[in-house]
Amino acid sequence: MYQSLKVLGRETELVVYPDEYHEFKTPSHIKDMNERCLAWYAHYVKADGSPARPVAPKEAKAGN
Repeated sequence: MYQSLKVLGRETELVVYPDEYHEFKTPSHIKDMNERCLAWYAHYVKADGSPARPVAPKEAKAGN
């Protein structure tokens, strides 16, 4: 899927979580995946003007 989207020129991001396979077990990885999914939905489905990626803690502090 990732390669196909890249070939089509779509904006893509590949996130690889270490030691995770089809089912995530590490709580911090689950949290990160959920935050990324919610940010994507808010940006592309709801079109509420929010960024497509969650804001990293460093970026959030810099913006204040």
